[in-house]
Amino acid sequence: PPLADGLLGDNAFCYDMMYGAEPTAFVRWAESQGGRGVDGLGMLVEQAAESFLIWRGLKPETAPVIAALRQAL
Repeated sequence: PPLADGLLGDNAFCYDMMYGAEPTAFVRWAESQGGRGVDGLGMLVEQAAESFLIWRGLKPETAPVIAALRQAL
């Protein structure tokens, strides 16, 4: 939905659960308003790592996985 200009406060952080090579419309809007926008890739990988920990008793390093996925996009 359309969001009004001036809606974000100082140091606003906006998160979109979508991920891909290009920022989503929401992330672009947040950045245009002075906020910091991020996508959902990090959350996807971190949730997978937590699940792996539960099932296998080992938590994988996530930074290299996120970097590799970002490079592949």
